[in-house]
Amino acid sequence: MYSIDNIKKHLLLVLVVAVSYAGAAQDNLPILWEVTGNGLAKPSYLLATIKFVGEKEYFMPPEAIAKMKNCKSFAIEDPVDHHAQHELNQALHFPKGQSLASVMTAEDYPLVVQLFEREFGITKSVFEKKYARLKPLAFSIAMTRLSLHEGVKFYDIELLKITKRNGLQSYSLEAIDREAQALNSFAMGEQVKALLQSVNDFEIQKVEFRKLMADYPHGNLEEIFAYTLHPLDNNESFINEFYLRRNREWEPKLERKMGENPSFIAVGVSYLEGREGLLELLRAKGYVLTPVPISAR
Repeated sequence: MYSIDNIKKHLLLVLVVAVSYAGAAQDNLPILWEVTGNGLAKPSYLLATIKFVGEKEYFMPPEAIAKMKNCKSFAIEDPVDHHAQHELNQALHFPKGQSLASVMTAEDYPLVVQLFEREFGITKSVFEKKYARLKPLAFSIAMTRLSLHEGVKFYDIELLKITKRNGLQSYSLEAIDREAQALNSFAMGEQVKALLQSVNDFEIQKVEFRKLMADYPHGNLEEIFAYTLHPLDNNESFINEFYLRRNREWEPKLERKMGENPSFIAVGVSYLEGREGLLELLRAKGYVLTPVPISAR
């Protein structure tokens, strides 16, 4: 079981990418699902999450807490202990001797530096000391988090606290190096292209993230799913490696755990939606997925 005492209060780097790819979209798709059938003795539950929100916007559906109390085990995507986050942090940074300037043109690199100074008051010297070794894929999350101008809450951390209070056994669906491998599958040139689009569209990105935070408590997956933190809609290679392939790896693990004990599983919105999302993969195996209405905030 994870020890909350050993989890960083604020994870340095996590990826939140809600990607719209061609899938079986539904209206008013909820964020909480009950899983029954296919021989399960008791129901299990799937909760669609976003990685973090501003502290003022944080909302945990009371129905989710109630369903957790009926379960014996709890699962999240990846470990969030100090060691795991250190490994992920390394994966999202350039090795020693390299930096963002190494992979961007002399014309494009200053655009990122200027945005940090203009939007966040971060001077070039501070930027190059604290941020310049971040890989491009990690920049949009840093930019979005800074734009909130408030503290943030991570859903995995808050759910693990609830888990601990209720005595559930906790586990992750994969080792942290699997996520790092998926992240590093995104070609550097494509990462730079995505970062430049985020820089150019930053005002739109800020508005959309605010909308994402506002939509989440209403439990509408379709509205949330429309938000894209990175311009990856047409990057089939990344979508396959980061989402679809991992879904296929996770699905048998979910089956096994749900068969052993009633389980509460929390994964990002993007892993549930679409023809190859976890909802459809479980339906294809004969499970019945029933939406659980949640109370408005």
